[in-house]
Amino acid sequence: MKHLKLVLLLGIMIVSSIAKASVWYPLPVEAYGFGKKYPKAQSLLFAFDYGHALVYERLLLHRGRISNPADFERKILADVMKILQNPPTVKVEEDDIAPSYVDRFPLLLNLFDWSHLLHQFVLDVLATSQDRGPGMILLVNALTDQYQAAKPVAITDTCKTMDFMDGHYFSKAFRENYPSFNQLIWAYHWFQIRLYEDLLLPTEIERDAAVAATTEEFFELLSDLPDSAGFEMMPETAVEAPTFAKNFPKLPPAFDNNHMLHDIVSDLLVSSVVPFEALRREGIRMGRMALDPDAFRATTCGHGGGHGGTHGGGAGGQ
Repeated sequence: MKHLKLVLLLGIMIVSSIAKASVWYPLPVEAYGFGKKYPKAQSLLFAFDYGHALVYERLLLHRGRISNPADFERKILADVMKILQNPPTVKVEEDDIAPSYVDRFPLLLNLFDWSHLLHQFVLDVLATSQDRGPGMILLVNALTDQYQAAKPVAITDTCKTMDFMDGHYFSKAFRENYPSFNQLIWAYHWFQIRLYEDLLLPTEIERDAAVAATTEEFFELLSDLPDSAGFEMMPETAVEAPTFAKNFPKLPPAFDNNHMLHDIVSDLLVSSVVPFEALRREGIRMGRMALDPDAFRATTCGHGGGHGGTHGGGAGGQ
């Protein structure tokens, strides 16, 4: 009995340590400057976090009791579209939207939160930097270094194969059962990636026009899901934002690994072969793979293919 109590205590300590997210300190001076310049696009990014959490919570709460996936998808999709049409102007905490999801996947939540801060701060620098050359690159590289320094929560920037997303015994369950949800999430990721490319255009007028065009195209992708988006595979950063990838080669694999991890969570939540009581354990196992540079390591980066947006990125001012 004493041994069992010790094991339980250690388990609680491990989960508690996982649940303590890293704090980005000090905040970059550019923090949230993107939202001041592009409030509509920033609100959509806040809405994405809201939508992800809402879908995850609904799937978790109704797990094993969804007799009509198409009808279930249609109803939640309507709720998510309302959020996108009237997005929040501040980030809404996942604890308030999805308490069951937060409790079930503590490590994954912290990995996502830490990565999303990097996403945000890179956008802030690209949107506000007066130096469009080496100075801007140094700022982004410093953010990348600070992100990677938090080893317990920093998703690796080593390229992984798509088997990291699709090579598990539960893989592809989400896209097979909920194709519109899947295309919606891939459209989210496409939007985030394209913004990086837009913000590297040489002039402010070009950047403003490109961000507006990407925002408009995002809503076109959602106009008749799943067909309107039409992604055959998860959008990849180096494909959708080649200039960004050239200037900041460590970021595309880190961002793609984050996006693959989102798909993994979706699959876990809907797979019939993963018992409910195994979700936390599998979530931790997948999170550790995301941290591990050797897990599913790719011999070359990139898998080809892309959405092929209607407006082009620029060469930047570098």
